[in-house]
Amino acid sequence: MTADPRYIAFTLIEAGQKPTLPLDRAIEDAALKLDRLSHKDKGLCHAIVFGVFRHRGRIDQLICHGSKLAFDRIDPKVKTILRIGVFQIVFLDRVPDFAAINTSIELAKPICGKKASGFINAVLRNISRSHNDIALPCSHKNLVGHLTAAFSIPPWLGKRWVARYGKEKTLALAGTLMALPPLTLRVNSRKISREDLTANFERAGINAQTTRFSPLGIQIRTSGIAIPDLPGFNDGLFQVQDEAAQLAVQLLGPKPWENILDACAGLGTKTCHMALEMENTGSITANDTGESKAERLAGEAGRLDIDIIHSTHVDMTRAGVNDFSSYFDRVLVDAPCTGLGVLARNPDSRWKRRSKDIMRMAALQKKILNGSANVVAPGGVLVYAVCSCEPEETTQVIQRFLDQRKDFAPDFSGFETHLPFFCESGSKTFNKTTFPDHLDMDGFFMARMRRNK
Repeated sequence: MTADPRYIAFTLIEAGQKPTLPLDRAIEDAALKLDRLSHKDKGLCHAIVFGVFRHRGRIDQLICHGSKLAFDRIDPKVKTILRIGVFQIVFLDRVPDFAAINTSIELAKPICGKKASGFINAVLRNISRSHNDIALPCSHKNLVGHLTAAFSIPPWLGKRWVARYGKEKTLALAGTLMALPPLTLRVNSRKISREDLTANFERAGINAQTTRFSPLGIQIRTSGIAIPDLPGFNDGLFQVQDEAAQLAVQLLGPKPWENILDACAGLGTKTCHMALEMENTGSITANDTGESKAERLAGEAGRLDIDIIHSTHVDMTRAGVNDFSSYFDRVLVDAPCTGLGVLARNPDSRWKRRSKDIMRMAALQKKILNGSANVVAPGGVLVYAVCSCEPEETTQVIQRFLDQRKDFAPDFSGFETHLPFFCESGSKTFNKTTFPDHLDMDGFFMARMRRNK
């Protein structure tokens, strides 16, 4: 059973549904099991896992039609097995319906028992016969229901977006989030030019295109290639980083020999980007509460030949200058957030988040931003960024901060210098929200401020 791709998919989906465990972390934890699978079976496992989360709205609609038992009375594990079966029947052409049904029954027997496997058999056979005749809810009469079934947008989020954006933009945004996003890389310009790395990919038969705004970005459109198998990975020629995240570091504007703090470094992608912009000179403090992340950051910095990063574990909600050895010339606050701007990349987040999470994260972001501001040197730069487009986590956090911290001001000229393509003629701005439906990058917010001298 442990070498069965569908069983591993079941365990990953079950793990990925836990609110505190990101799906990518669950996949990392299952690396040994996945490595025992053949290339074909590993591909099937990944397709099922991501497909179930990405299409769960439509899958659950079909289960409701195919089951005589009310949806909320179905055992959670039975639900997961049904979702795996329905995904294969409806969305995976290479698996015949009979195979999807039979393997689901066999999967259910040791997990849920024979009685449940009989129920699963009946539901899947009903769906196999009728799914093409089950229409989506009408977008004119039931827009929220349509968003859930067609685009896997949870009802609470659908209502929120329709109220904020209107029908047409919400439909466009939801449609974009259903598409698989491109793999975006950031070239290590200290080792190779973007043009030469792009040419290397093209020679290897990999469809690579330069990004629209970031001068270091490359988008990979060829699917099915593992990141470590890309030419130049072992040589540290690039790092995976979405274009919006690249622009956040570009907005910070790190320079050689400066002293910089990455207040919420995480795995350190932006930290390494800063170090390369600084030509590996000066000092970067990568702060995060998780020590395991610091170990992985160190490994990634080694792959890129970076040695100016050191890690700390300060609680930034209560941080002050006494927590560090000095003030910092620049501070990046890439704060924890709901991640509602990256649902295309993290489809499991669609089903974990709740409306209350937005206000909960906003409260945390305000504390982290204020603590981080305490260690910015007079005249220094503070950049706030989140991978969310919700106003409570973005503009409202910044507005409250500027209302309370009179020692900081919007840095209009700095924003225009570093991101001039986001500045409309004749108008001033110090922040930008990117939306995935028209810029081909993650939903992201970034703002640049400066501490008064």
